[in-house]
Amino acid sequence: MADGVEIFSSAEKGRGLCATKVFKPGNLVRAADPYAYVLCNSERGKRCDFCFARKDDMSRCSGCKFARYCDGKCQKAAWTEHKSECKSIKTVKPETPTDSIRLIARIINKTKTDSPGVPGNSIDELQSNLREMPENVKEMFAQLAVVLRMYVGKDVMDDAREIFELFGRMTCNTFSICDPEMQYIGIGIYPKMSLFNHSCEPNCVAVFNGLRMEVRAIQNIQPGEELLISYVEMLAMSSVRKQQLLQQYYFTCKCPRCQDQTKDGMMMAVKCGNINCKKVIIQVDGAYETCKVCCHDNEKDPKFWKEVNKVTQFSEEMLAAITSADQRQEPKEGLRLAERLLERQQQVLHNNHLFVLKCLDKALDQAVVLRKWNRALRCALQTIEPYKVHFPAYHPSLGIQYMRIGKLLLYLEKRLAALEALQMAEHILNVTHGKDHPINKELGDLLTQCMDEMRMYQAQKKK
Repeated sequence: MADGVEIFSSAEKGRGLCATKVFKPGNLVRAADPYAYVLCNSERGKRCDFCFARKDDMSRCSGCKFARYCDGKCQKAAWTEHKSECKSIKTVKPETPTDSIRLIARIINKTKTDSPGVPGNSIDELQSNLREMPENVKEMFAQLAVVLRMYVGKDVMDDAREIFELFGRMTCNTFSICDPEMQYIGIGIYPKMSLFNHSCEPNCVAVFNGLRMEVRAIQNIQPGEELLISYVEMLAMSSVRKQQLLQQYYFTCKCPRCQDQTKDGMMMAVKCGNINCKKVIIQVDGAYETCKVCCHDNEKDPKFWKEVNKVTQFSEEMLAAITSADQRQEPKEGLRLAERLLERQQQVLHNNHLFVLKCLDKALDQAVVLRKWNRALRCALQTIEPYKVHFPAYHPSLGIQYMRIGKLLLYLEKRLAALEALQMAEHILNVTHGKDHPINKELGDLLTQCMDEMRMYQAQKKK
């Protein structure tokens, strides 16, 4: 296969991709446009249904009054895909079809009109894993098939197994389409990209440039090495990642990260039970280690255990409440709850702990909505070291977090610190997204603004 990538097949992994040349961090490994895609319903009215661009004033389809577009150009370009969808949406009104139903309907309509697929980019080549699926999943597919027939029409597919195969292919091969800040905005099928196998410790990363999916190397990769991306959120315990992979993709992950218990231990990191110490303590083989600084035996300290368990349970309850406040669009309440939780967490849990990190991120988001820039900055700064612990050196989430910090510092006129943060973001995002990605254009503008403001400030000081 061209571009330094070839398909391999093995008994253990099935098909996959390996390198036929050296890839360095930042090199583009593969790129593809979607075979079929839909904007998620949560973004409806905020983004164009065709190009996913964010826009305030959009034109609405006069037929279904559901789809919205940037302008007539996008609406015209979308019509081939939307024509049959428009009719289906009107059929089920006032019900709103789910993202999954809309996507599979688009796939069905496309397979009816498409000429035979290009090898490597055909929906028929995708794995369905139907044999591995438990009965409860097949029962769910049967229910979805009823909904699909109501939406698309009873004569769409007579063969139940054919529908099940299609549901299976979609379940195992759908990618979440994200905006430049890695926020979920849609779903799509990218057959060429489904050949990448998974690792929780990948050597490549997938990002989106509009609707185009791009996979870039984040490590030095030698010829013959397998090219791997992560299918799941990396900020999760190995047990959670394994369960998600087993339920959706039907394999048990045995990657190095899943075998390394210290990684899980760091995600549950706490502070030493010795009130005069508070150094980071992790779990190893299910037991908290003895402090390497003060030698306090945390595993045999019942008061320590009791407090850790109480704060952990409290964190789960409060994080759910914060998420609920966010869904209700109540940022003041969300921030109040987050600050209350952080106050309790920081007595016992280390910042590396997943629950602390999740709370800091939620507090940061709410503070930004409320324009509480100093509060947002304090939260963001506390996330950087944990991000560096849990993510690879080149990861979009780490680069974007540095960029957010740089923006906040620039807004607060802390220009030297802003410059350092933005340069760190540039170092990472040039690798993960490529220098020509829109996010790096925005980052370049911020760096220019920061340096211009620094020069103006120095010039004023000399007067």
